Order: sequence, then structure tokens, then C-alpha cells
Amino acid sequence: MELSKILTKAEKIVREDGAMIRGLSHPRVYSKEGHANFVTEADLASQKFLLERLGPLLPGAHFFAEEKEQNELLPGYNWVIDPIDGTTNFMRGYRPCAVSVGLVKDGEGVMGLVYDVWAHELFTAVKGGGAFCNGEPIEAGQAPMENALIAFGTSPYYRERAEATFAAVKEVFLLCGDMRRSGSAALDLCYVAAGRCDGFFESVLSPWDFCAASVILREAGAQLSPLDYSRPSVVVAGSPRVFAELSAVTMRHFSAL
Repeated sequence: MELSKILTKAEKIVREDGAMIRGLSHPRVYSKEGHANFVTEADLASQKFLLERLGPLLPGAHFFAEEKEQNELLPGYNWVIDPIDGTTNFMRGYRPCAVSVGLVKDGEGVMGLVYDVWAHELFTAVKGGGAFCNGEPIEAGQAPMENALIAFGTSPYYRERAEATFAAVKEVFLLCGDMRRSGSAALDLCYVAAGRCDGFFESVLSPWDFCAASVILREAGAQLSPLDYSRPSVVVAGSPRVFAELSAVTMRHFSAL
């Protein structure tokens, strides 16, 4: 089946998954390894739904998902899934959270869907086909660095990175227009793709956090630091107007981590 046809079917599945998540607004919460690292019954239900419904779209594809045991990226097609990106936000009723579904073929991102559960916005892209939000084309912004809005993440499960993270935040803040921290990296990256903000950085993200959005970003004309979908990575993204400077500044702080 062509990727564009798979995307159409996957869009319906992801929207249905979002509706299910909204119906579980007070889920049971479980702790995972790491500081303030949680999973809820909504995460688990979302992942189960996605694995069951996406499987038939691409028989033989592997699943590389946040709450799945024995996780690894394999040759061929891999669905890379974060059932809820922004779990802490979801638990607290702090709205930014999303379902993130990427498709990787032999190490290359070829499809991405990021669905904002509460705003009902679905960001999508297939390699070579452009980037969209609810079916409307999107593209990276044109603001220069001095007017740019830059989003960032704090890598909260890696408290040893706090000094480098906030040193980078201070330096970027003094160069740009303003900064934002939402708690959902997938949505922050899609906002860069849509021109709502101009850059994003975080010292470490897991593949399911950035996979889907990376395809959307590239198709929207944004630029990205080198990514490895098989393991956690430093992530820097930005419009062509700000990427080089944003990358240079942040990597001075992150390169030694």
C-alpha cells in the first residue's frame, strides 16, 4: 500500500485514539524509573489501541514504542510511537499533550502524525509530500533570531543536565525575542514546522518523542540536528533563519554531555 494511503487510514486511527484518551481524563498513575517519570492507564490503553489498529496497515512492520518492553529499532519498517507525549501535563490537566506516531524505514523517517489531544489538531507528513495541519499546508517561519520565539525542553528525567540546559536557555534568551516551555516536545517541534515558533532544543529526547515530528519538520522546510531513531539524541530544530545560530549556541553547552 502506498504511504499516502496508509497515512489516510492512520489519521483516522490517531483521531480515534485521541478521543479515547480524552475519555480517560482521571486515569490511574504508575511510577517508572527516573525522577518524576510516570505512566498512566491512558498511556497503556493508547499504546494497546495503536498497536492493534496500526498493525494491519503495514503487515510485518515492527513496533518501537515508549511503553513496550524489549524495545529496539529493526531493519525494515518500524512504527515509532509515543502513546501520550506530555504525560505529566495530561495527569495534571495542563493541556499540551499529543499522540505521536512516526514510521521509519531502514533508519529513515518517512511518515509522521502528531495529534494534539485537546486542540484537535493533527499534524501530518509523508516524505516528499509536504507538511500539513488538519489538511492545510504548513511551513517554517521567517523571523530573524532577534524576534524569534524559541521553545525548549528541560530533560526532566536527567537532572544532571540541568546546568547545561539552563546555561543554554539563558544564552538563547538573550539573543531571541522570547522563549516557551510546554512539556510536549512533539508539539513544540510541530509548532516550529507550522511557523508558530522558530526553534526548539532539548539536551536529550527519546526517538518516540521526536520521530514523527522530525518528518513533519523536514517537509515544512525546517532544519534539524542529526538524529538517530534507534536511541536518545540531542535535538535542535529551527527555521532556516535561526537554525545555524541556535544550533551553534546550544551545542556549545550540550556537546560534552
